[in-house]
Amino acid sequence: MTWNDDDLDLALRELKDEPLPPGAEEAVRARVFAQLEQPRRKWWTWAWVPALAAGLVLWMIIPREQPSFPPPPILARVPQAPALERPPAAAKPPRVKAVPVQRHDPETRFVKLVTDDPDVVILWAMNSEGDVQ
Repeated sequence: MTWNDDDLDLALRELKDEPLPPGAEEAVRARVFAQLEQPRRKWWTWAWVPALAAGLVLWMIIPREQPSFPPPPILARVPQAPALERPPAAAKPPRVKAVPVQRHDPETRFVKLVTDDPDVVILWAMNSEGDVQ
C-alpha cells in the first residue's frame, strides 16, 4: 500500500489520541539530561582546520625551485636579412605642382597635380560645398 499525504495526516491524528507507553517520557527526559551533562567540545579543538587550510594555500603559492632542463638543440638558423641600399644623398624628393583644371560641370572642381614624372598625373576632385556630398 502506498501512503499519500491525506493518509499520513489521518494516521497522525489518530495517534495523538492514543496514550504513550509507560516510561516513554522518562526515557526521553533521561536521554536529554545525559547529553546535557556531557562536556561541550571546545571551539579550539577545530582550530587546526583553518591552520591546515592556510598552510596548504601557502604551500601552493610559494614558488619552489624548478628542475632545470638543457635547452633543445638548434635545428635550423634563420638567415639574416640583406642590407638595404641607401639612396644617394643628393637625390631630391619629387616636386608636385597644383594646377587648377576647369570642367563644364560647375559643381565639381578638379585640381591637377603635376609631378616630375610625365607619366604620373593626379586629378583631385573637389566639391565646391566642402565635405557635403
